Amino acid sequence: MKNLCLLLFLLFLKISAQTEIKGFIVSEEVQPVSRANIILTDSQDNIITFAFSNKDGSFLLKTDKFGDFILQISAMGYSAKKIPISFIKKGTSIDLKTIKLEIDKVKEIKEVIIKRTTPIRLKKDTIEYNAQSFSNGTEQNVEELLKKLPGITVQSDGKIKFGNKEVERVMIENDDLFERGYQTLTQNMPSQPLDKIQILKNYSRNKLLKNIEDTERIALNLTLKENAKGKWFGNVLLASTSYKEDMRQGKLNIMNFSKRQKIYLLTNANNLGLNEMKGIEYLISPNSENDAENVGTNINTLSIINLHQKNFQFEEKRTNFNNDKLASFNYIYNFKTDWKLKFVTIFNDIENRNYINSFYRFNYGDLNFTNIEDKTWKQNNRNIIGKLEISKEFKNNSNIQFYNKISSLNENNNNVFLFNGQLNNQIGTNRLFANENKLIYTKKMDSSKAFVVVARYIFQDRPYDFTDNNDVFQYIINDVSAQRINQVINSKMHFGGAKISYLKKYSENQSFEIQLGNEFRKDQLNSDLTVFDLNNQKVIFDNSQFVNNLEFSQNNLFLQGKYQIKNKRWSYGVMFLNQLISSDFNNENQSGFYISPQINLGYKSNKAGNFNLNAGRKFSTISVNDMYVNYIYQGNRNFKQSDIGFAVLPDFNIGFSYNIGEMTSEYLNFNINYFRSEDYLSNNMIVNPNFTFNQSILVKNNNTLSSNLEVRKYIKFLKSRISLIGSYMLSDYENSINNKPLIQSEFSNKKVGFEMKSGFTGFVNYELGYEWSFNKIVSDINSNDYKDQKGFFNLYFAVNPQFRIESLLEYYKFGNTNQKTTQFWDMKLNYNYKKYNTNIFLQGNNLLNSDSIQKYSINNISESLYTQRLLPLHIILGINKNF
Repeated sequence: MKNLCLLLFLLFLKISAQTEIKGFIVSEEVQPVSRANIILTDSQDNIITFAFSNKDGSFLLKTDKFGDFILQISAMGYSAKKIPISFIKKGTSIDLKTIKLEIDKVKEIKEVIIKRTTPIRLKKDTIEYNAQSFSNGTEQNVEELLKKLPGITVQSDGKIKFGNKEVERVMIENDDLFERGYQTLTQNMPSQPLDKIQILKNYSRNKLLKNIEDTERIALNLTLKENAKGKWFGNVLLASTSYKEDMRQGKLNIMNFSKRQKIYLLTNANNLGLNEMKGIEYLISPNSENDAENVGTNINTLSIINLHQKNFQFEEKRTNFNNDKLASFNYIYNFKTDWKLKFVTIFNDIENRNYINSFYRFNYGDLNFTNIEDKTWKQNNRNIIGKLEISKEFKNNSNIQFYNKISSLNENNNNVFLFNGQLNNQIGTNRLFANENKLIYTKKMDSSKAFVVVARYIFQDRPYDFTDNNDVFQYIINDVSAQRINQVINSKMHFGGAKISYLKKYSENQSFEIQLGNEFRKDQLNSDLTVFDLNNQKVIFDNSQFVNNLEFSQNNLFLQGKYQIKNKRWSYGVMFLNQLISSDFNNENQSGFYISPQINLGYKSNKAGNFNLNAGRKFSTISVNDMYVNYIYQGNRNFKQSDIGFAVLPDFNIGFSYNIGEMTSEYLNFNINYFRSEDYLSNNMIVNPNFTFNQSILVKNNNTLSSNLEVRKYIKFLKSRISLIGSYMLSDYENSINNKPLIQSEFSNKKVGFEMKSGFTGFVNYELGYEWSFNKIVSDINSNDYKDQKGFFNLYFAVNPQFRIESLLEYYKFGNTNQKTTQFWDMKLNYNYKKYNTNIFLQGNNLLNSDSIQKYSINNISESLYTQRLLPLHIILGINKNF
């Protein structure tokens, strides 16, 4: 602990040693000039960092670079000013004192625009980037342009961050077509039509709540050039391997954006292993955002069993043997009468296959056995989703919004398993029909207060019907004729909720919110299991332990309050949630009153850094998935049931976070969290070499401690940014085996790693990183440990502005030293015909032709080794045309 504190102290000193440039911007009359643009550029006019002057005219810039720079200062109505600056060592503090700006002599605004274009502007809570100032014309889509903007980072999944905050929405001309699935837009829309990219800080989805609700949300708004408004544009992509691999992709995006209407059409088909659903998955699950405009934040899509297994260890494109088709249509129309119509519809047909071999060794007490399985998982999903939204802005500072969303899912599974050499087939279907309705009314009473009323209704119906050909029931009922299991499940859910919220903004730094609401949920679950012989004749036995008829209803009457106060550096927040929870589980009634408080303390300082301390207590209820009293067959030789009934689970958490520096240069981020569950769900496993019965049980006192550390620093002589990453997690838990006394176990995970990214101005740049993960489990009966490793090394060659080469190398090793290592090498050649807005690419995936990857895992009673088949080497030739 002493060494950790010393390391944090030294890193703090290093990051605090950034070069600072400060001063005051004033007019010729020595009056402060606020919101002036201060931009630091290098000798090639590349933007290093930027800031805006405060109300008193002061500004502060930080950078970890040194050399010769130009400080550009501009403000509306004043002539721009350029100041040469040089510093040769870090930790320098440059005080420019008072900088006077002269009044711009040009009178007409149009002439000013022609004369000078400012790359970055500040307008109240909006930071505006001029798209042309950061574009060289080779960007194929909006995402590639966003990666060039200072302060913005794009993650591997397409999510966008501004600073250290995730962007919640990306809009086009102030209209939100894609909500949380904005990757569809940013990864497909051509960047050429863009005029401005606006960062909207303290963003409110409901414009009547702007400057009233306490929010730190970030959104992006994309504005178009005048000659692009109301015009059709988009892109088409065609790609294919040779006839031997028979893999291909076709994608078409067509869009038209005007003030009145926004149209976006996407069609896509591929069997290259690509998951194109990331941008539209938000529509499938119910909205869980916790704000004044939503009620029912813990509602999920019904899921009783899962008959398919995917890869979650690394990129899905490596193991996704797929054949996917997708079509999406998004439409917005703004009526002159202040009505707005929004329509979204999605159709997709997804086929996914995964191939997994597993080795499972069980060792507890007198029971020791090993199972070897070869599994082929095949699933076909066909989804149709439609959402219709209507809203109206009234002249009396009020608005109303209503939406209806209908989802239909059809899933077919056809799995082939080999269990210790014995063939088992699993064939099943499940369907989902969901209907969601929400109505929101907002009234802005004056500039500082408003109230919001929301009502929501959700219905879900999900039946399952699957057959598993195996010999499990030969051992359970001692009947050799039992050869096939048929499991039928019917589950339904009704949810209705209403809430009224009052929001009051006492000042810019003080806000209050109170909510009163009620949520009612009713679940019905019926299951039946039948066993057949080889002649499809029913095997007679007492199946009462495998039949469920469950009815559960819960009502939650709640009152929630939030109070937030801030000053120049400190912030204080208090929240309380009072709940009266009543339940009816198969005619057994319970009720209780619960108080959940939460406090938050924050501090912000440019020099000392920012810290946040939070603590809270909350109560959660278990779901219907952990309440059925008789067994339901889950597939794959596993059964599950629960003797808990209805229960409310209390827990406590406390956390501390600290950060200092700039994300784009030198930065330190540290957090530590402690979580304690007074009651938590565990399991009692009834283990047999041929099957497993899992029984949910309630256990006392689970403790989890976790921490994360990230340090970023720019190394001048390497012209590279290095990041040191570390994390630690320690958790204790208890479980039971074969109805024996509880086993106490402690699991720990330690991760250390580094990443480096170059910033060369030449034709080559690199990224590399490596991570070690140390896992250990210690229990009353045994102990075990293993180490995972993964790394990457990427090279990017910009031969010229039109021709780029990428080389991507990955390394994986899961488990102990005798486990198999896996390497991937991908290459991509891009040639951009700027004149024709066309990009031609040649891409080689898995050039080392790795055929499988292994994953090792442990718990307190067993160890497992999974081997998963990989997509083979394939070469793709493709063309992407923007129009």
